[in-house]
Amino acid sequence: MLGLDFWLQLVIVLVALFYGARKGGMALGLIGGIGLIILVFGFHLKPGKPPVDVILTILSVICASAALQAAGGLDCLLQIAEKLLRKHPRAVCFLAPYLCWFLALLCGTDYVVYTMLPIIYDVAIKNGIRPERPMAASTIASQMSVICSPAAVAAVSMISLLDGYQVGGEAFGFVQLFSIVIPGAIVGLLAVSIFSVFRGKDLDKDEEFQKLIADPEQRKYVYGETTTLIGVKFRPEQWASLYLFLATVAVVAIFGMFPELRPIIGKKALSMTLIIQMFMLVCGALIVIFCKTRASSISKTPVFSAGCVAITAVFGVAWMADTMFAAHLSDLKAVLTELVRTYP
Repeated sequence: MLGLDFWLQLVIVLVALFYGARKGGMALGLIGGIGLIILVFGFHLKPGKPPVDVILTILSVICASAALQAAGGLDCLLQIAEKLLRKHPRAVCFLAPYLCWFLALLCGTDYVVYTMLPIIYDVAIKNGIRPERPMAASTIASQMSVICSPAAVAAVSMISLLDGYQVGGEAFGFVQLFSIVIPGAIVGLLAVSIFSVFRGKDLDKDEEFQKLIADPEQRKYVYGETTTLIGVKFRPEQWASLYLFLATVAVVAIFGMFPELRPIIGKKALSMTLIIQMFMLVCGALIVIFCKTRASSISKTPVFSAGCVAITAVFGVAWMADTMFAAHLSDLKAVLTELVRTYP
């Protein structure tokens, strides 16, 4: 039922995805535009719908997260995490991944791991633990968190894409999503942490490492100066920005868990897509108004830059994929129906 055109178009989409991912950065979304041109002008497919709701939702979350970073609230959260790490240094291979996962879950961005990595390295190396063990696991953990956070791009994109669908007779929402991904992440992180404990040789048994630090200059470079946020005094406005952001995340999660709390618009509860957009914009506005944050600094943060890359990727890739699959939707449904009928 799926003709040659479908497979040729699928190859084009996959090539665009793999090549764009290989180039990195904004290339994924931009190269998706090339695939879209080929599908529309070469195969005369009707252009699909750009994922406007998803893009706007992502943008609102990015604005709030970038405002938090510009206000300095992110550093306050990292200081709390560092105190916990330094209190239990021997457990860094287990503690660091879970901390990075939880931090990224609260902030809605895996960017926090880049700030934590120097601290994790310092705690590990000063306690004779191979640094790549907790560092590698923490990087994976931060990636896993982006589908577990009500303020993360991946999670809100999933909610936006599946808004209106039902799972088990109930509208798909945060409860359905997080009841799957959060337990999965917790178990997965335990497996990653256990694996990381056995990654590479112990430093005291690694001949190459011992030979390296035998040189005083190299030893000074390896151990370096202590990287820390402990002792840094943050302004009340910085703490206030963190509290505002966390409160917004909590409010969004509550509306997602209890649909009856949402206002009724046209005999239907207001969609979570719109609630996320509104509350995240308000969060950014409150941080600017009450936390002495320069609005011009928000767009210069790494969080905002990374978010713009995500928006471009979603725009190009999702539009290209929607164009292709919408053209073959009836054929795909027929194939799935046949599979279900054949294999009950």
